[in-house]
Amino acid sequence: MRSFLQFLVFVLAITLALAGLYAWKSGHFESQGGVQEEHVLPQVKPAISRGAVPGLAALDDEFSRVAAAVIPSVVSITARRSEALDPREELLRRFFGLPPKESAPDTPQGSGVIVSAEGHIVTNLHVVQDAGEILVALSDGRRLPGALLGADPLSDIAVLKIDAVNLRPLAFADSEQVKVGQLVFAVGSPFGLQETITHGIISARERLFSSESVNEFFQTDAAINRGNSGGPLINIRGEVVGINNFILTESGGSQGLGFSIPANSVRRALEQIIEHGRVLRPYLGVQSANLGEPGARGALLEKVLPGSPAEDAGLRPGDVITKFDGRDIRDFNDLRKRVANAKIGAEVKVDVVRDGRTLVLPVTIVEMRRPGRSTGLAPPRSGGPGPQPSPQAPGALDANALAGIRVQELTPTLVARHRLPENVQGVLVESVAPGSPAEGILQPGDAIEQVNDTPISTPQDFRQASSALAPGERVLLLLARGRVRSFEVVGP
Repeated sequence: MRSFLQFLVFVLAITLALAGLYAWKSGHFESQGGVQEEHVLPQVKPAISRGAVPGLAALDDEFSRVAAAVIPSVVSITARRSEALDPREELLRRFFGLPPKESAPDTPQGSGVIVSAEGHIVTNLHVVQDAGEILVALSDGRRLPGALLGADPLSDIAVLKIDAVNLRPLAFADSEQVKVGQLVFAVGSPFGLQETITHGIISARERLFSSESVNEFFQTDAAINRGNSGGPLINIRGEVVGINNFILTESGGSQGLGFSIPANSVRRALEQIIEHGRVLRPYLGVQSANLGEPGARGALLEKVLPGSPAEDAGLRPGDVITKFDGRDIRDFNDLRKRVANAKIGAEVKVDVVRDGRTLVLPVTIVEMRRPGRSTGLAPPRSGGPGPQPSPQAPGALDANALAGIRVQELTPTLVARHRLPENVQGVLVESVAPGSPAEGILQPGDAIEQVNDTPISTPQDFRQASSALAPGERVLLLLARGRVRSFEVVGP
């Protein structure tokens, strides 16, 4: 037995020796060029260690942390338009043996942000307008149908709903606290590239592009391109500061001039659409202008509309509103913002200066109705007390509200020239006659998309809608001016 064990130990020792010799020979042979040796670069140390730039290293980590926190809450939206196939075209295709016409590929037209665990999503109306089907793509790969709960054409906000679990909603920031220079991130799907994030700052506040759009826009230099529409503008806390809406550009791409709807306006529209199915707008009923004197504060009332809350409260033309609900009023735009934020049904104290005396008048804010009323504040007719509107044209009192408006067919060239929304439908205002009811409200380059409840597609549609109006009847127009849609009331 002992001899057998000694034999096994001897065999094991010989085996290990031969294996070691083979390994040594193989390595020696390869080092002599028998086998091509793999060449690798020597390890190179970073030029700067993270410890040498602690501030930048911390900022780098924090940027990544913000991106990781918000990207799962941002969605891509594909709106399939309702396009009926011409049966004659299909018949001809079959007759000549051609394949059926293929539908356009599903490319996201915009973005959105999840704002509730129940699946509410905020986006721009122009992203989903006229869609027969809405598809929502989440960052985890899920593609779900989206239902349009409601929309507000004035602010270009739409609210969608998806049926899903394990959603990560984002909170809204208080946009009143947003400061110029504040760091922000734009998240969305530019050109269909999902989960794209860029950063910049708030370049300016209270940018206004139409007399009756949202109260203001935030301007940002964060890169925003086509497909970012409806996506969120985020602060360093991962809160929604605004909803990206449009850009100003001469190249077609981002030039550092992006504009976002402030979060407070978005949240107000969201809550009212969920609760009422529409946005309720406060109504005061005045036409106002800024004071012409340098440094003067307040909003000069040029006109108080009949039957309005302002008239009921005793406001008069010539009054200067200096406070609204206890807050100082800088100018007309400031007053308009305060009215838009007022609660319907609430009694608000308005401080006015009249004949050198300060009066405090209680005004009960009511809901704006359409048509037949203007919005909460009618657009200013002049920049101050100096220039006044043109005198009434002869015979204009007997004409209807659309008299004196000359329109033309809206072509793709005109859409591009006047930077109108891509999905705009209607006619283009060519000129507005002096003294006509629309003077000071419409301007050349506006696109009229709707007259009261009638969609407008051709100049003939506009003429028919105009001829159906009675003399002295007010009319509600849906306009596009630049990238902004708004409602305007025109009448004597």
